[in-house]
Amino acid sequence: MITTRRITYKLNPKRSAVQTLHWARKMHAVYNAALSHRKTQYKRFGVSISYFDQQNSLPSFKEELWEYKQLGFHTLQASFKRVDFAFQWFFKGLAKYPKFKTKRKYRGWTYPDMLDGKPTQKGIMAT
Repeated sequence: MITTRRITYKLNPKRSAVQTLHWARKMHAVYNAALSHRKTQYKRFGVSISYFDQQNSLPSFKEELWEYKQLGFHTLQASFKRVDFAFQWFFKGLAKYPKFKTKRKYRGWTYPDMLDGKPTQKGIMAT
């Protein structure tokens, strides 16, 4: 069994890096896009979209929206995974139905990384 560790970093960037971090956080509005995609597909067509469906659509997504090419696949996959977890918790009765997140509510992003051959979840908190 693979264990997952989570490491959260709080950054104190130089002023020159602050704009880049705000841009990267804004790009992670892909969470809302993934949530909207799932809701729309289910309401209109009765089709349930999975994490893997959304993950497999990333290459075409990044081709159509050039601004996302600068972000790695792994960070976008982690955003899709957040949506998937939100729905899993909802269907288990552990949380309310997933909602869209404003920039203020979406305070950071996650990306998987390998540490000594073991997967690690690294989170970057933007304040």
